Amino acid sequence: MDRREFLRKATALSVGVMAATRGVKAWAKGLPSDPGGTAGGSSGPEVIALPPFEKNNAFPLDRALLERQSARTFADRPLSRDELSRLLWAATGVNREDGRRTIPSGQAKYPVDVLVALPEGVYRYEPKEHRLARVFAEDIRGRIPIQDAFKKAAMIVLYVINKDKSSRIEWADLEIGCMGQNLYLEAAALGMGSRIIANIKTEDVTKILSLKETQVLRLAQVTGPVK
Repeated sequence: MDRREFLRKATALSVGVMAATRGVKAWAKGLPSDPGGTAGGSSGPEVIALPPFEKNNAFPLDRALLERQSARTFADRPLSRDELSRLLWAATGVNREDGRRTIPSGQAKYPVDVLVALPEGVYRYEPKEHRLARVFAEDIRGRIPIQDAFKKAAMIVLYVINKDKSSRIEWADLEIGCMGQNLYLEAAALGMGSRIIANIKTEDVTKILSLKETQVLRLAQVTGPVK
């Protein structure tokens, strides 16, 4: 290898290292727009590509409404990829070719991020790609609720408002309400339980995930198999 070729490759490697470093710093500041970059240390995957599914569940809507309730006890069983796929798509998945979703959003800005605390770590649901991108490489489920009964739920959804994407905070709250009810109904259709909880360790979780000042952790929703 001549000197010119060596310098070219060395420069390319240096640029790559600097880009990777910037990516790590961006994650530390809050939720990034790019998936996959996160601190290591967990055996969970960086990105979980959720399986496609036929959106033709024969479970009647009126039965889901009848069985919808706030669960109190949860079984210590993880969710399958298919269950995750159905639950998150119901909450805020893309249901039209123009990218709009299963829930209404003021001016279609979709200012609410859905973060998912799982045994593998904390992930952000990305509706467009229908996948999960890891943002924190530890299981923090036990550090979110105040009540012990909810700490072992298979999934704890965190609803985070991006204030810079919404001109009216009450519009974002309405969006969260619609997401929560959709998740309730899909959980009922899958024979699971769910519960929206406001009594959570908001400040602790905000620090753990290094959320920005413009990001507001509003509510959590525990979901999974029940005892």
